[in-house]
Amino acid sequence: MTEVLTIVQDFITSDGMIKSEQRKFYQMLRTVLSTHEGTFSQTEIEQYMIVARTETLDLSDDDYKSIYDVVIERYTLSQRLEEEARLERELAEKARLRIEAEKKAREEEEARLRAEEEAKALAEARARAEEEARLKAEAEMKAKIEEEERLAAEAERRAIEEEEARKRAEEQARLEEEARLKAEEEARIAEEQRLAEEEEARLKAEEEARKKAEEQARLEEEARLKAEEDARLKAEEEARLKAELEAKLKAEQEANARLANEAHLKMVEEAIRITEEERLAEEAKINSELEEAKRLADEQERLAMEEEARILAEQNAKIAEELEAKRLAEEEARIAEEQRLAEEAALETANMKEIPDLPPKDD
Repeated sequence: MTEVLTIVQDFITSDGMIKSEQRKFYQMLRTVLSTHEGTFSQTEIEQYMIVARTETLDLSDDDYKSIYDVVIERYTLSQRLEEEARLERELAEKARLRIEAEKKAREEEEARLRAEEEAKALAEARARAEEEARLKAEAEMKAKIEEEERLAAEAERRAIEEEEARKRAEEQARLEEEARLKAEEEARIAEEQRLAEEEEARLKAEEEARKKAEEQARLEEEARLKAEEDARLKAEEEARLKAELEAKLKAEQEANARLANEAHLKMVEEAIRITEEERLAEEAKINSELEEAKRLADEQERLAMEEEARILAEQNAKIAEELEAKRLAEEEARIAEEQRLAEEAALETANMKEIPDLPPKDD
């Protein structure tokens, strides 16, 4: 919204003066744009400008077309800059993805080599494990037979203990049942006594509440009668005072009416003079606001361009760093591969057996 209004401000103030119909169009456009939240599409900008145009019919078609053209031209430029920025971001993202893909390919090759070595070690470990498992199974079978014999003896002993425990539990249950029946009888007697006490307390409380309510009603009736008498006396006194006050105010109003008429005539003359001064002050205020808004818009545009340049420089620097890191990584990988091949060649040379020459044949 600020960018659109700034463009309109720059156009209507370009010749050093502002036409009243152009100012009215600017104010109406600012009003309709303020109802929108977020960013504007080109279609939305065109619709809002049409709405502002219908509210300022005294604006000429040429002026409206000029304002419309400069706004749409700037809006199209902004879209082109946004598209270029988007393309730059996509190129940077593609470069990053390519670097990541190359890194992933190297990691997968290293993982494949490690997997082959691990598979070989696993096969050797499996053979050892199978032999150990055979020996372990024989030992477990022997231990299982011994454990089954032990469990059978333990089961027989546990059956005897369970029978003795069952008999003890039955005796304990009989004693507990007798105690429960006795406790229930005692609880029933206590409950009957409690209910009798509660009933007596309830009747006593109801009697006390009835007496208290009768006393409260009597006191409230006496208070009501006294309040009615006090209200009647107060109303009579207020009526008397009101009559005296109205008579006094009427005399003062008649005296003030003449003074107010004279003061009104002076105020009318003063208001005519002040209205002209306020109109000039309002125009000066609007011009000042337009100049300040234009300055702020220019400052915001400058800061936005600097920010875009900074972001672009950071992205280029990041791409250059990634490319350099990739080159260094490839160089380190090449050196490591050469070193590995040299070590393998040296190891192969050290393990090679020396075959002596055959002795000469006897003549």
